[in-house]
Parts: sequence; structure tokens; C-alpha cells
Amino acid sequence: MPIAVRPKNFAEEVLEAKGPVLVDFYGDQCVPCKIQHPILVEISREYKGLKICAFNTDREMQDTDEEYEAKFEIIDAYQVMNLPTMLLFEDGMPTSTLIGLHTKKELLRIFKKQKLKLTPVVAEEPSPGHPSIALVHEPPSETKKEQQ
Repeated sequence: MPIAVRPKNFAEEVLEAKGPVLVDFYGDQCVPCKIQHPILVEISREYKGLKICAFNTDREMQDTDEEYEAKFEIIDAYQVMNLPTMLLFEDGMPTSTLIGLHTKKELLRIFKKQKLKLTPVVAEEPSPGHPSIALVHEPPSETKKEQQ
């Protein structure tokens, strides 16, 4: 899952992070952003080697005036003018800007071109004593007339 970043943890999660970080700047009312989010969730679950963060550009209920102003300082510093905008950081420095909606295939191609070392997450085998859940279809129970 993407890590929620706000002004107070942006430096720690993004700028001070070792390795690549993708920051998704999104808005709650942005339809392409709502389509992009599940794609980023899928990538974060299927690959390791890339930290994915999400930065909500909208004013949120918990935002104080100072926090809201701090959001715009970050948005302005990275020239985020359209949503969704994704910035790729490597060792705290922005290296690429992606504007608009991107498919999973496009993103993986871009990451490969950027020479990111993503490795697929291998699904773990179920441990003994914890079998996988299987859905079993049971035939409908007989009615009283059929039983007689």
C-alpha cells in the first residue's frame, strides 16, 4: 500500500529515504487519480525495491491553516500543476515527473527505463495447519416432499 505523506513527514519518507521513492500527488475529486491509485497499490504489492507514497493535495478536515499552507509549499516547490502527477525520487532528489494517468504496463516500462531494480514479490506457500480457503458448493438441501 502507498504510504500517506503529509508536510510533516514528507522529508522523512521521501527526501531522507534511501533508494527510489514514487510520490503520487492526487486529489480526492480527481477521477484519473482514483483510477491511478489501485494501479499503484497493485505495483506496491507485487514488487519490492520502490517505495510508493501518496500526497493528497486537497484540504483535509484535519489540516490546520499552517499544514494547508505547507502542502502548497511542497506542491509549488515541485511544480505540481496537474493531477495526478507522480514524481520519482532517488536518494532524495527528483529524477522524473509523470503527469496524468498511466497503466501498470507503462509504469513498469518507465521504471525499467529509469534502471530501477524492482523485484517481484514471491507469494508465500500456506503454512502447514493453515490450508488455503476453498469455496465449496453444496447441493441444495432436499425439501420435505423429496425426503418422503
